[in-house]
Amino acid sequence: MGEYSVDNSGNRVPASENMVDPVAASGQTVATGTAGDDKTFTVSQGKMYALTGIGTAILVSITGVTSTAANIEWVASAGQTIIIRVPIGKTTIYLEGDTSSKNVYLREVA
Repeated sequence: MGEYSVDNSGNRVPASENMVDPVAASGQTVATGTAGDDKTFTVSQGKMYALTGIGTAILVSITGVTSTAANIEWVASAGQTIIIRVPIGKTTIYLEGDTSSKNVYLREVA
């Protein structure tokens, strides 16, 4: 059995965001387009996901578009992986990158 930590909401998470056990064939990629453009991932409610921005910092939200500053719930620097649990009733993750034409990767965590 692997090692786990608990986030601020009591959700069990991998001991390190770099040690996630992804669900096979669950990966999604989105290109940031122009810096500051809102993009989306379609996700399943109640599931945990790892997001990584390659070459771009990312602003992430489950509330709504990140162009509205009050919606920004997570921030990750370029190359950093963050883990989020999607609340029940939500099926979209919104994001934007601070650099144009870079990829953001999402994987469902087992």
